[in-house]
Amino acid sequence: MNTLTSRAAVLCLLMIIGCSCLETAVADEHETAFDESEWVPLALLSGQESLIPPAVAKLQNGLLINRRRAAFILGQIGTPQALAALRSALADSDRRVRIHAGVALAQQGVAEGYQGAKAALYEGPAWLQYYAIYGLNQIRDERALVLLEQNSCEGDPFLSRVVKAAQRPEPVQSARGPFYEQPLLAQDWPELLEIAARALAIECDTWFHGGDYDQAIRCNEATVFLQPSWVEVYAASAWLQWSMNRHGAAISTYRRAIDANPTDWEAYFELGFYYMHHGHPSAAVEHLRQSVELGAPPISARSYAHALEQVGRLKQALRVWQQLDRIDQSGVVDSNLRRLEQLGAGTADGRD
Repeated sequence: MNTLTSRAAVLCLLMIIGCSCLETAVADEHETAFDESEWVPLALLSGQESLIPPAVAKLQNGLLINRRRAAFILGQIGTPQALAALRSALADSDRRVRIHAGVALAQQGVAEGYQGAKAALYEGPAWLQYYAIYGLNQIRDERALVLLEQNSCEGDPFLSRVVKAAQRPEPVQSARGPFYEQPLLAQDWPELLEIAARALAIECDTWFHGGDYDQAIRCNEATVFLQPSWVEVYAASAWLQWSMNRHGAAISTYRRAIDANPTDWEAYFELGFYYMHHGHPSAAVEHLRQSVELGAPPISARSYAHALEQVGRLKQALRVWQQLDRIDQSGVVDSNLRRLEQLGAGTADGRD
């Protein structure tokens, strides 16, 4: 298994194992139905009536960002009760909530969602544009098909592929839930966000093992929309991006993780680690230093020492290893201390 496969597989596996709420794997017949289509989303929350109350409560009375999240979740559930709440949200005071509600309705083939899907296609982030394209395919009236024909999304290879697939006279048939033997239960809003985000992680795993990394990234983007504190999800997307030689996109994703989590050591570590292994040690030093100052564990803090050595700051690197030696007396620390001392890092003329 190569590095690309192993890290993404491990990440997705950990996220699945970590969710006690999603106890039962997707049924074989639904996996088969999903495999038959190359581009439609797998809405694992489909039919989960028990998740509706906390979503509706937040849609009606939550802060702006949570109203948008609630609309997205209700669109994944897609039952008549969920659709009724989404129709009411079309009159929300905030345009972005109305857009999310429209996209959610469109995904269920409700023509009232057309305007929201149209707005999302023109101005939404790529992951929301994806759901808008799918929704327009589900609405399938003349104006929806014309809109798809007029918006080829040529600047985005992934969306261009999806919009081309969506231009068909009949709506694509996607697998419908419920996908689990037992209903999913959420006692409150935080628990609902957790369940919804874990469902997207399972979908990501499905796309990954199918070799469609753009779809895996799309799932990750929807995940961090719900859970922006999950640094490991940003990191997984960035890693997929640079593995496909999209380094600018990867750096942007790492920086978004930092912006969303400015006090999380892991967010700085991920970008610093990327820089260190892609020929930018000076940039790596700064981000790894911030990671250490925010409490990076010893095994991660070692990278800071290595980065300092790469830029020729041997004395500082030695001091970092000495600090680590007080809390991490492993052979790794000992061998690096000896090596730097042999290089003369502890002498008066050692580089710094």
